[in-house]
Amino acid sequence: MSSGVPFFDDIGRMKYELELFQLEGEYSVFEDDRPVGVVEAGCSSAELSHGKLIFSCWGEGWSRAWRVTSCRASLHRLLLGCVKNTGRVRSLVELRRGDVERLQSREEFSRKLPSLIESSLPGLKVEKSITARDDRLHLSGAHTRLVLRERGRIIAGISSGAAETQSNIDSLLGAGIVWLDALRGRGDHIGRLMIFAPRDRAMTLAARLTAVRPAGAEVSLYEVDEASGEAFAVEPYDQGDLIDSYGRFARRAMWPRGGAIEPASGDLIDSIIRLAPGAVEARRLGGFVTFSLRGLEFARVSLSRGRAWFGVFEKKRLEAGNFDEIAGLASSIMTRRCAESVYRNDRLYRAQPERWLESIIRQDATAIDSTLDARRVYSQVPAYRGEQRAYIDLLTANRDGRLVVIEIKVSEDAEFPLQGLDYWLRVEWHRRRGDFERRGYFEGMKIQDRSPLLYLVAPIFSFHRTTGLIAGSIIDQVQVIRIGINEDWRRGVRPLLRERLN
Repeated sequence: MSSGVPFFDDIGRMKYELELFQLEGEYSVFEDDRPVGVVEAGCSSAELSHGKLIFSCWGEGWSRAWRVTSCRASLHRLLLGCVKNTGRVRSLVELRRGDVERLQSREEFSRKLPSLIESSLPGLKVEKSITARDDRLHLSGAHTRLVLRERGRIIAGISSGAAETQSNIDSLLGAGIVWLDALRGRGDHIGRLMIFAPRDRAMTLAARLTAVRPAGAEVSLYEVDEASGEAFAVEPYDQGDLIDSYGRFARRAMWPRGGAIEPASGDLIDSIIRLAPGAVEARRLGGFVTFSLRGLEFARVSLSRGRAWFGVFEKKRLEAGNFDEIAGLASSIMTRRCAESVYRNDRLYRAQPERWLESIIRQDATAIDSTLDARRVYSQVPAYRGEQRAYIDLLTANRDGRLVVIEIKVSEDAEFPLQGLDYWLRVEWHRRRGDFERRGYFEGMKIQDRSPLLYLVAPIFSFHRTTGLIAGSIIDQVQVIRIGINEDWRRGVRPLLRERLN
C-alpha cells in the first residue's frame, strides 16, 4: 500500500476507521483502480465475523464484499488491503469521497466564511475556523467549526458550504451541539451556538430547532448565500405554521385503506404469499404491493398494470415461465436469512439489517415494551412535512392510546436522536390534525390527546457516544427513551436497558 498516511492492521481500529468514514455520507468505491460504484449513506457496513472484518457495500443492482486485512486512512479516502475467494485473491480497495472540485469548494468556503460572517453580521468576529476532522470528538471534515466573539462573549459556530450533501447539512445541528459541549469542556462559558447553512437548504434544521434547546445555550440559524456573500437569520418553523401552507401535501400520503384490488392482481399477490405462508409480509404502498421476508423485499406487484417483479439486488419481470426462480429466491432467503444461518457473510443475510430488526419488533412490539398494543403496529408509515415525505420505521401506541414512534438502528449513528425527532415532529403534526383516525389507523382505539413518545431502539453497544448529549438537548415535551436490546437480536429481541434521555 502507498506510504504517507497512517497504516493500521488492528481489526478494532480498522473497523473504527471504516465506520467513521461511512458517517460522512456518499462515497465512491474503486477496486485495483477500477470503479465499482457510488455508495449512498446507509448502503455499506463493516462487521466482525468469526474474528474477521468484512466490509460490504451495495447500490442499485450491485453489491460487493471483502475481508479487510489492512487500512490506510487520510482525510477524504481509505485504502483497504483486502482478500476474497477464501484468501486466494488480494486486492486494493479505495473508498474516495468527493471529487477534487468538491474538496476545493470545501476549502474555499472555509477560507471565505469568516469575512462573510463579519461583513453580514456586524459585531461578530471569527477567531478560529477549523475544517479538519476530529476523531476524538467524532466530528467530520464536512463541517467548518468556528469560535466567534461578540462584545467579549465567546460563541460556538458551525457551518457547511453549498457543495455538501443534504445529509451533511442536516447534521449541522448535532455536530454543533457536540462542538458546543467540547468548547465548554475547555472551561469556556458559552451561551450561544450559531449554525450557518447554505441558502434554501435549512428546512430540516429549522424544523428540528422547534424542539431542540441545548442546556444554557441559545441557538441561532442562518442561511448563507455564497454568491452574494450575505447571511440571513432563519426562524424555526413552528408546527402550527405549516398546517395551512402544506396541508395539501399531507393529503397525498398513502394510508392503510386503499381501493379494491382487481382479481388478476389478487391472484398474483396470493401466489407470492403462498411461497412462504406466515413468513411473507405483504404491504400496500400506493399503487404497489411489496413483499418481504425478514425485512428483505424480494418482490412487488403493480396494481395498475397487474404485473410483478422480483429480485433483491437485480429486478426481473415475473412470468409464468420463471415462477420457479422466485420460489427459489424465497427459499434461499428463508435458509440464509435466519438466526442459525451458517452463511453469515452472504449478502442475503447481511442486507438491510435494520429492516430485519424492524420486522421482528413489528411481529411483537411487546418484546421491547410490554405496555405496547401488539395488534396495532404500522411499519414504513409515510409522514409529510412540507414537500418532504419520510417513512417512519414503526408507529404504534400503548394500551392507553398514546402514540409511540419507534426509530431503529443496528449500528452507530450520531444523527439517531435527531432523525427520530424528525419523525416525531411529523407524527405530532398528523396527530393534531386527526389524520390517523380519519385515514384508518388504530381502528377501534381512541388516540390520546397527548404528544407521542419517542423510542430509540438499538443493540446496547451500538449507540453512538454522543446519543445522550444530543438527545438531552431535545425539549422534554418529546419524551425520548433509549431502549438497548441484546446484540444477538436475530434470535429474539430482549430489552436490556431502558432510560429517559431528556
